[in-house]
Amino acid sequence: MEVKVLSRETIIPSSPTPPHLKTFELSLLDQLSPMLYTPLLFFYPITKTYDPNPTMATLKDSLSQTLTRFYLLAGRIVGKSIHCSDQGAVFIEASVSCNMSHILKQPNNEVLRKLLPCSLLCSNPAEESPQVVVQANIFSCGGIAISLCLLHKLMDGATFTSFLTSWASTNKGSLDSSSNMICYDYKAFSSLFPQTNLLPFHQKLAKPANRKRCLRRFVFGSKSLLNLKAKAESRAVPNPSCVEALTGFIWKHAMMAADCQGSSTLSHVVNLRGRMKPALPEVSVGNIMWGAVAHSSAMERLELRALVGLLRQSFEEINKDYIERMLIGSDKGFEAVLKFVGEMNKWGMSNYYFCTSWRNMKLNEVDFGWGRPAWIAIAWDTNELMANVIVLVDGVMGDGIEAWILLDEKEMEILEQNPQFLEFALLNPSIYLADNIY
Repeated sequence: MEVKVLSRETIIPSSPTPPHLKTFELSLLDQLSPMLYTPLLFFYPITKTYDPNPTMATLKDSLSQTLTRFYLLAGRIVGKSIHCSDQGAVFIEASVSCNMSHILKQPNNEVLRKLLPCSLLCSNPAEESPQVVVQANIFSCGGIAISLCLLHKLMDGATFTSFLTSWASTNKGSLDSSSNMICYDYKAFSSLFPQTNLLPFHQKLAKPANRKRCLRRFVFGSKSLLNLKAKAESRAVPNPSCVEALTGFIWKHAMMAADCQGSSTLSHVVNLRGRMKPALPEVSVGNIMWGAVAHSSAMERLELRALVGLLRQSFEEINKDYIERMLIGSDKGFEAVLKFVGEMNKWGMSNYYFCTSWRNMKLNEVDFGWGRPAWIAIAWDTNELMANVIVLVDGVMGDGIEAWILLDEKEMEILEQNPQFLEFALLNPSIYLADNIY
């Protein structure tokens, strides 16, 4: 498969950013976030009833309009500030010398990486690195894959979902003029979590791996999730969520694959917006998230119910009172932040796992006017990120959950051959297109 870049240009906001919105200090939570990109790919096949045949001009114009609303994402990170001087996003057009079905029949991380516009790690200084890099990949069949690299320094999952939804709706022509899909006041958020010079910047997430890693995609269907929820039920957690049950299940079997004899830790990303009082709008830009940290003992590590109980407890601890203590204005808040940074510094140890869930974020509803995506994928250079990462995404057409798991290669070999794990998981199944898609 050959991917040929046809054009590359910078897309600036359709309207200049007002002077009073030009410069903001990064919040503490963004200060702690690494300078690396989140990769995403959306596949839109051609159909008999609707031919996307997208015009690049339309995509660029709608992106320009969206950057006006999300002006922070058109800026650059300079030191500990974000400078919103309309530097813009990068837009690349590329042709792919195969049909989309060739990729979807047997998804492969190395092949998917060829469709991305840049690497996970920023190769340029922060002040020269765009926050949004897009590549429109046109396949021989006429289908299109929109791939994006979105800078994590200012974007968590809720932020990039709001941005993508706004862009797609603008391109489709369905964004109401009264829509609230616009940047919430970043200064109001950053003032709640002011930056500090007393904490070390945490960039360990972006350090190259010293051992060979392996990324695999596992699909858990609706029936498997129901069975896992039933197995995870306990007196402490009588109604586990799909995410809790699945995270506990993967954590358990990842520990088994690593032959973990002692305790283990799992940090799960939690969106703080709805947990704050008053709640922040979902369109608030920034890493408005925290890690719910669960610790398992040697006795608990192989018991699914116990692991799910630990996960539930860690989620419940991130409440209004906890968030108030996080505010740097108090000694307890500073201690909470120091503790979190200490936990993150453990990432890379064989007994430490990191999980994030993009479930129910409606990424599978991002419609540029060509219908919903047939598939959403991620792709990594496995040597650019620490191991023991779990990303949960809604399955095709919203059915089930796809788990993208990055482990040490030897541990992955054990996991993908474990019959107890494969009783619930399908290893990298094909994405079958509907009859009206070719």
